[in-house]
Amino acid sequence: MSTEGWFANGIEGRHVFMGLLVFFGVMLVANGVLVYFAVGTFSGGDKRNPYQSGLRYNETISAAEQQEMLGWQTEVTYDDENDRISLRIVDGTEKPVGGLKHSATVSRPATDREDHAVEFEDISQGVYAADLKLAPGNWVVELTSRQRDGGAPIYRMKRRLIIADPQ
Repeated sequence: MSTEGWFANGIEGRHVFMGLLVFFGVMLVANGVLVYFAVGTFSGGDKRNPYQSGLRYNETISAAEQQEMLGWQTEVTYDDENDRISLRIVDGTEKPVGGLKHSATVSRPATDREDHAVEFEDISQGVYAADLKLAPGNWVVELTSRQRDGGAPIYRMKRRLIIADPQ
């Protein structure tokens, strides 16, 4: 047996203790770095004030029931040749719904880096459009509709829009 080296007298309790401290210290630092970058890149929430939204949950349910009674149907399309997003709204009898002011947010599902605020304009009865250049991929259109003279929102919609990659 050698009398030279790190453990010339064998492994003692203090050696094991120091090894454990180093091991768990490295794990703590690595996990801390990973948590820091995970929280800093995406919070995981899709609303600005989720707590306040939760407090107003009954109001949200009531508004959704009123919207359901309208029976409106929406269709969102994107024309990549003209860089134009279009919205078509019809009521339960397939009659176009006009006279509304629409504002929307078009964003990527997993990040807020490419968010676009959009104001739609009337182009015909029940059809609204806005000029907007979108890259190929997955998008979320979140729409709020009001009467032209203002007031509370009467219609809300959140819909996925997939734009194909032109080949």
